[in-house]
Amino acid sequence: MLARLLRADEPSVYIQIPWEDVADNALPSPPLREGLGTAHLEVSTREPLAQAYFDQGLRLLHLGWGSEARRSFAEAARRDSELAMAWWGLALTRGAGARFAGTRAEAIRRALALSEGTTDLEQRYVVAASLLADKGPSNGRHAFVRDMECLVDRYPEDGEARLLLAGFLVDGYEADGRPGQGQPYAQALLRELLRTHPDHAGVHHAWANAMLHSARPEAALESARKLVELAPAASPALLTAGRLLQRVGRGDEARRALEAAVTADDAYLAGESLSSPSAPSAETAMRLLSQGCAEAGRYTEAQSWARRLRHRVEGTGSEPQAVLFGALSMVSAHLRFGFWRAAADVPMELPDSATLADRALRDGVRHYTRGLSALESGRLPVVEHACEALDALHPPLSEERRSEGRALCPRDVARVVEVAAHELRGALEARRGDMGRAEATLTRALRLERRLRAAGPMPFSRPAREALTRLRLHSDREDRALELSRSLVSERPGCGHARLLSAEVLVAVGAWEEAVAAFTAFLDCWRDADPHLPELRRARLFIAGRGRVLRLVRPSELAPTPEAGSTGPRPLEKVSC
Repeated sequence: MLARLLRADEPSVYIQIPWEDVADNALPSPPLREGLGTAHLEVSTREPLAQAYFDQGLRLLHLGWGSEARRSFAEAARRDSELAMAWWGLALTRGAGARFAGTRAEAIRRALALSEGTTDLEQRYVVAASLLADKGPSNGRHAFVRDMECLVDRYPEDGEARLLLAGFLVDGYEADGRPGQGQPYAQALLRELLRTHPDHAGVHHAWANAMLHSARPEAALESARKLVELAPAASPALLTAGRLLQRVGRGDEARRALEAAVTADDAYLAGESLSSPSAPSAETAMRLLSQGCAEAGRYTEAQSWARRLRHRVEGTGSEPQAVLFGALSMVSAHLRFGFWRAAADVPMELPDSATLADRALRDGVRHYTRGLSALESGRLPVVEHACEALDALHPPLSEERRSEGRALCPRDVARVVEVAAHELRGALEARRGDMGRAEATLTRALRLERRLRAAGPMPFSRPAREALTRLRLHSDREDRALELSRSLVSERPGCGHARLLSAEVLVAVGAWEEAVAAFTAFLDCWRDADPHLPELRRARLFIAGRGRVLRLVRPSELAPTPEAGSTGPRPLEKVSC
């Protein structure tokens, strides 16, 4: 997908991309691989291997694996130095930015020179790409789209051109749910391609990416499933499938897809004799596996994946950014289950080479987790100090220039730290009894959280919407809490924490039958959860009592489990949750 190559759209564990600093003609020769789909575009060459490597590069380009696509296009050029479309591919896979502007311009210059005498179709591909190479994806956007539209109009049977255009136009969604520029157009193109090319791995990959953050991700459910079958050797495609399956609540399928991504990357590294930083998807897949296990109540397994990720990154030279991402996965797993002290004790030592953004992210996590631990023990002055420390991190980061490449951007870290500061301060204000101010603070945290860039680090604070829901529940605003809790379940149907919160809100509003159904759905979501978790007992007690057990927040205050022969749990006095 061109959109993935031409802009950073997800956080990166490692700063360097494999062979990033290696010249095109010095790239190592890749093998011809199976399991990458069947995309094909006939090009002007008499060398069968040049055609084969070009097709492999095209398949990898569609699947968002830029470094391997570049290797394949370079090998195609090595097999046939007169192949214009090989240089076209090299220009596109260099991506955007000023760092490689010279090599990108040289590649497209070679493609333009060699395209004379080739087919009209190839010439149109090359000319359209030259507009991006010369002006960049922002300034050259309109001209590129217009030239690709002309190509599609002239050659309507060429599905590859329509897919490249759609892949360039996929632009996600804004914080308020509105589609980005070009998103509806891309979806229209992809819907037609799904009809005409039902077994094209690149089409399903682009469709899953286009629908992932929409209000109806289930529309791409079958595409996610087909990706696992059509591109089993392409870990970026498996990662996309796992993301979407996790998003729609298909936890078991998501876990299999993400584990397959890790396995595919490990096989790739072993076959190429490469180290872990060269794997395109394994580290992100491990982070998502840890997150998915936490949502399904498998705390032990969530920690296992987080530890595996941390050991993996620490064994490869310990880039500060990689160390932080590994530590954040462990912190997130502890926080999801309310283990504040364990989260605060996760070690995060950084080398001297750490950037301002690296150090600020580490310090932000430390202040936040220690603040939560102090809040639990009632040490409110310590929490206030943590809030002030978080506030102090924000201004210097906001004044820094944006980073280039895959390094953490100081401004992205500033946004994440600001969200954490507001969430912690909102919890402190609620503890002090100032519910109005706490709601205003948490509402601001929610708005800021929605504006976080996907390319930045993942938030380390508790979800602001869950915190706001609990605050409204405790301040006798159950109707507003119910609205928020339902939106949480709708957005993350596979998250047991959201389902449990929704059930507790239904208890508060007196919707007993709905609450029983919600607790039942929660138990189904957590059917493989760690059996010792108190949330499971709370749900079972409520269902057994059919609405008579109403105190749900503190497990230690619940009535004991009824003995055999009893009629059910003893009713408790109704109190505010």
